[in-house]
Amino acid sequence: MASIQEHLSRLEGDQWRLAHPFSEDIKTACDVLLNPFARDDERKRAVRGWLTKNQPCVFGQVAAKSDLLFISIVDEQLISQGDEVVREKLKLDRQTWKQWSLGEKGRHGFLLVVLSPKIHHAAPNRALKDLAQQVRNLFAEDVKPDPVGNDMVYEWLYLKNLQTGQFHKFRVILDFFASAADQRWWHDHRFPGGIAFTFNSLGHMARTKEWYEKNATPTEWAAKLAMHTIASAFPHSVHGSATALLELNNGASRKSMACPFRSLQALPEKIKGKDWTTYAGYHHTDHSIRGEFFDGRENPDRSRGPYFLDFSYIAGGDGGENRELMDGIVVEQAFLDSDLGPVEEWRFAKPLTKVPLVGEEETPISADAVRTPHRPVEEDQKIRRALAVCDEWLQSEIIH
Repeated sequence: MASIQEHLSRLEGDQWRLAHPFSEDIKTACDVLLNPFARDDERKRAVRGWLTKNQPCVFGQVAAKSDLLFISIVDEQLISQGDEVVREKLKLDRQTWKQWSLGEKGRHGFLLVVLSPKIHHAAPNRALKDLAQQVRNLFAEDVKPDPVGNDMVYEWLYLKNLQTGQFHKFRVILDFFASAADQRWWHDHRFPGGIAFTFNSLGHMARTKEWYEKNATPTEWAAKLAMHTIASAFPHSVHGSATALLELNNGASRKSMACPFRSLQALPEKIKGKDWTTYAGYHHTDHSIRGEFFDGRENPDRSRGPYFLDFSYIAGGDGGENRELMDGIVVEQAFLDSDLGPVEEWRFAKPLTKVPLVGEEETPISADAVRTPHRPVEEDQKIRRALAVCDEWLQSEIIH
């Protein structure tokens, strides 16, 4: 099996990109992410800012803005040390994310960012798909094929219920993003600097709202966010939106389940009159690395029609995957220790201090600002200017 380094050498440049330059927000984020003089803490700030303003997934926006996203960074320097080094880093980061998920201000999501100019500029073909799969193979353990094609990857995340003292485990599904998506029909799956994988737990977020923030309507909150995410899909001028909400049929939903909203008339216009159980998409939102992103098509495959995709899991339930996704399954301390390790063996404490934004730094941003040691003045200023924009994005208001 080829290593990530070997896959990197096989990547091909994206000729399509010559006529379709990257969007300005991607370029700004990459002034930090792909700058060899940027530190990882600066890269994480750039990622959080970009997600808050420029990604349609409202769950990701909320987690990024609130610093409730565990960000793991892999770059070419780490890749050059070999796949086993990358594997060990990802193993530790994934375990630390789970440890940090257990209580108040727990990390709802895990974001693996693979940064590389070669990957960022690569054509979305078989070579890029092979590289993405090799990265995924280093940290994904529960992979299941879907009968319609592609596969799904699962993980578990944990949260303590303050009322009962019990720990719940939530099923989490892997998703995939890439720079190559920018302005293509799968634009909603773009990410600056290379490729990225996310584990986001809506159930963990909803129960945190309920158990720690005293939100009396966590299901309604979650349903609104899910519908806003689909409604915010990029309206491509040529291909249309890759995912879309469905209209109610004479006020009825496609699936028989109770409405999660207290008042349909009070809903925002963006989701009013829309089905709360089912939506449509030309890619399956539960798939991980989707073959249709790499098949060279300019348009989504419309020969089969869009998938009917599921919102109904948000209501949870007494059994099956719905319960695993939204309510969580109670587990014993021994099970928790087997996955996370005994507390006395944990490597990192969850950070409690707020990371300062650019405007809050002791060193002001100006043409003659004191540069970061060992960093060329021009590169230091480029990073600072880009971070200033990213921090403005981080202050953006989120509808939820």
